[in-house]
Amino acid sequence: MELWRRNFREKKSLKLDELALKVYDRIDQSWQTSPTFNQNLVYRVTTSQDGAIGNFEPPNQPAKDYSQETPLPNLLKSSETSSSNSAAPVAKFTVVFAPTGTLEVNP
Repeated sequence: MELWRRNFREKKSLKLDELALKVYDRIDQSWQTSPTFNQNLVYRVTTSQDGAIGNFEPPNQPAKDYSQETPLPNLLKSSETSSSNSAAPVAKFTVVFAPTGTLEVNP
């Protein structure tokens, strides 16, 4: 039974890693602006199984103030307009935009 649980956790972790990579690629390809912010912007992002952005939450004031410098609002709009059967939220990630232009996507 323990082996089954470990295999299940490993498969679940692998799927989450694959989805994180999809989300990373989607955001990274859309991030075209040079940052004017001077600290990391952190967002909680909900995604569907195909990596589409379903929702994002800026947890602090700098993230709210500079959200237009990220691709998240546009990615959210494009996800809302495309009709997809896979639009149900399946995962939450922490997305970090650094002033150096670095992007991080973490489960």
